[in-house]
Amino acid sequence: MAIPRPLLILLFPIAFLMVTAMGETSAPSPDAAKGMLKSAAEVEKEESTKPVDGPAPADLSWWNRQIATFRATAEGLTPEVRTEKALSALDATASEWAEESFKKENATYEEQPSVRFLVGETYLFSLLEADLDVLAGETLDKASSETLTALNEIREARIKQASAEFLIKSTSRAIVATLIFVLAYVVLRWTTRRLAKFMVTRVRNWRRLRLGKSDLRPYLSTVFEQVVKLPAFFLFLYLLCVWVAYVFNQFPRTAPLGNAFTGHLLSFAKSIIAEFTGALPGLITAGVILFITRWIARIADRTISGLGDDSNKGVMANDAAKATRRIAVAFIWLFGIVLAYPYIPGSGSDAFKGLSVLIGLMVSLGSSGLINQVMSGFVLLYSGSVRTGEYIKVGEIEGTISEMGLLAVKLLNPAHEFLVIPNAVMLSNPTTNYSRLAEDTGVPLKTTVTIGYDTPWRQVHQLLMESANATEEILDSPPPRVVQNALSDWYPEYTLISYIKNPNRRTAVLSELNGHIQDAFNEAEVAIMSPHYNCDTPEPLVIPKNRWFPKVATPDKQES
Repeated sequence: MAIPRPLLILLFPIAFLMVTAMGETSAPSPDAAKGMLKSAAEVEKEESTKPVDGPAPADLSWWNRQIATFRATAEGLTPEVRTEKALSALDATASEWAEESFKKENATYEEQPSVRFLVGETYLFSLLEADLDVLAGETLDKASSETLTALNEIREARIKQASAEFLIKSTSRAIVATLIFVLAYVVLRWTTRRLAKFMVTRVRNWRRLRLGKSDLRPYLSTVFEQVVKLPAFFLFLYLLCVWVAYVFNQFPRTAPLGNAFTGHLLSFAKSIIAEFTGALPGLITAGVILFITRWIARIADRTISGLGDDSNKGVMANDAAKATRRIAVAFIWLFGIVLAYPYIPGSGSDAFKGLSVLIGLMVSLGSSGLINQVMSGFVLLYSGSVRTGEYIKVGEIEGTISEMGLLAVKLLNPAHEFLVIPNAVMLSNPTTNYSRLAEDTGVPLKTTVTIGYDTPWRQVHQLLMESANATEEILDSPPPRVVQNALSDWYPEYTLISYIKNPNRRTAVLSELNGHIQDAFNEAEVAIMSPHYNCDTPEPLVIPKNRWFPKVATPDKQES
């Protein structure tokens, strides 16, 4: 049967504790012991009381328990060397601890009182009066008593650690605690998944969760799922910390680590609660400011939205009203955030200040092109040259405007291709608006042909007019007309100008009109070609006067 992976991971600390508990490992270094046991406040206190001149203090720690602190140099030995010798003496006499007890005796060193510590009759180390922390009010009697107490605690812990019965009970309790923790983890994970699935299903079954055209249900379902998982994650961390502290406390050697771990967790939790309690008034104030900001923004949104009207009677066009509404709401929210910012916890810290500077630098370096597009968008929106729903032509691109934004204009061309044109490009290119005068004069429709000089121009005019009349959607008023744009070297250029009602039908109507033009010219046996010459003809290429008004055959006459 395969061992579950979470259980396998959790068994590694138990195995480590058992190995360290049963084996006689070497004593940890003073620095490592100090790092495991010393809190930040104690380290700061020691740094503040450390003398300016002289060697640095050294802590004597063994079996994860602090015994004493050496600050003075004795017999030419620095505090660090004294600590190493004391640890060597403790390690060398460890086998005598079960039969011999620790004791202390008063002595004198360089005419100053001191205390010697022994196990039986074997000398271990001395505590000098110069080792005391005078600023903290420490006395030699108090320090020596605390040192003796710490030594006796280590002696009792080693005796317990050597007891097989005690070790079996401790290991059994640690294994049972591990199994309970694994079971709690499995139950918590199963419950979290079921609850998250339930919340996601309920949110997705809601009907009215939309913001404009966006369906908010997928996003809210993700939010609710994380809201369920986040407390479960913190609960798992709490259970993990309780399990670690309990397992460590079962073994004498690691019991101080468990107590220190628990103490650090409690102090951390108290600091979090204190910080949250202190920040609560500021959070409430910021929340009230943002709530009022939201209320004002909604009023501005509704008021400005009601001003939009594409008719000439409105205060502004719908596109301009939409842009104005967004700008006003953005400024209102910006002002509200500026007011609420000082009340946010940590807003005055260097981290927040550095982040603000970084954001400002990024905006200033990367906003040159953005500002250009936005200003061009303002010109397009407030000039009213084009509006949403109108059929326009920009350069060689034409189509219906589907959306006008602060950065770009979105078009849908006759081929149903979605095009995005930056506002700066819109402003720098000539723009033809076919929809603006569609109600009054219709949408102009132009097509150009080039016919040789051997064809009478009146015949070309008549054929083009008949083609226009044959096209269904071309308006009778204004009537179609033909314009001769140019008399080139080899051919004249004719442009048929007609009008339609619906600008979105320009491409379809133009295609139909070109088809009628080809039919009309084919029936009249007139080639739609542009002749080119390499040399002059023997005879001048002119049209006799009797052919100036040719009779064009109609389809009825040809069928007869």
